[in-house]
Amino acid sequence: MNCPECGQENSATARFCVNCGYQLRASRRVTSELLPTPGPEDIDDTAVPPAPDFGQITPAPISDGSTNPLPRRPNTQEFEAGDFLLMVVDDTPDSLVLISLHLQQAGFRVITATNGEESIKLAEASQPDLILMDIGMPGLDGLGATRRLREHPTLKSVPVVALTALSTEGFRRAAYDAGLDGYLTKPVDFHRLGELVRSLLPAKRYEDDDD
Repeated sequence: MNCPECGQENSATARFCVNCGYQLRASRRVTSELLPTPGPEDIDDTAVPPAPDFGQITPAPISDGSTNPLPRRPNTQEFEAGDFLLMVVDDTPDSLVLISLHLQQAGFRVITATNGEESIKLAEASQPDLILMDIGMPGLDGLGATRRLREHPTLKSVPVVALTALSTEGFRRAAYDAGLDGYLTKPVDFHRLGELVRSLLPAKRYEDDDD
């Protein structure tokens, strides 16, 4: 290629004249001015693939958080009713069966005793998590059995709830003095019983509790 300015012959790929520095060809920088906008006649419809058909898209509902609880801490465990063993002590068969069935239907494991002496022996063997104690029983009554439980090295911290037909203020005072943790009169209000039982049982435990 000859330089139009000085006539110097340059190579075909030279951008500037080797003699006078004249610019022989434009820079290779790409700008929008060098790229013409194609018109409709320049577009090849056959070269454009059809858009995929995803069907009707339904937006996901926005959660209010009510059904998405916070993740549980990895070192805690929520207790369920089946994790607890409850003892029902009552010398009246109908009452014993009725209360036991209700607790079993709620998911608890249940054992039963028919008097105070039997309740102490069964508690020593089974280590229940909570005891529902009738008060008016022959032999060792509920108050006497509760006092014995409070003196026992492994049972003294077990919650004991009184279930009885006796409802005088003096008798209630005596029940709490004996170490009872709760008191309900018969006929039993099972809704109140459930609330009382849940309030006396732990809701969760930490892994450190096993150490």
